[in-house]
Amino acid sequence: MSRTSMSRTSTIRLRVTAVALAASACLLGGVGAAQASTTGAAALTTTSGRAVTATETATFTGSGTGGSMGAAIESATNVALSYAQAAGWQRSQCYRLASDVRQSSGWFTAVSKVFCQR
Repeated sequence: MSRTSMSRTSTIRLRVTAVALAASACLLGGVGAAQASTTGAAALTTTSGRAVTATETATFTGSGTGGSMGAAIESATNVALSYAQAAGWQRSQCYRLASDVRQSSGWFTAVSKVFCQR
């Protein structure tokens, strides 16, 4: 291959790459591009050049019973946390978002919602 044809081929490849990048930017709306991150969260770069991270969230619901309101809520929260742990979340990444307690014939029944974020 001559030097002129190599230069022309490189220029064509560069133009094709530039067109592909421009097309993908149009599809994304010019907002940002995703990159892999070691923390598991996706790092995004906005058009203004600022880096932001996307977090993963999930909610889990559990129910439980107890002899007191507090015991029923704790039981329901522990069930929801066990669901979260089975899905790969750590307890330190989760907290109780809401709970509801009802009393029936001396026992308390509770439903607890746990919110997890990483």
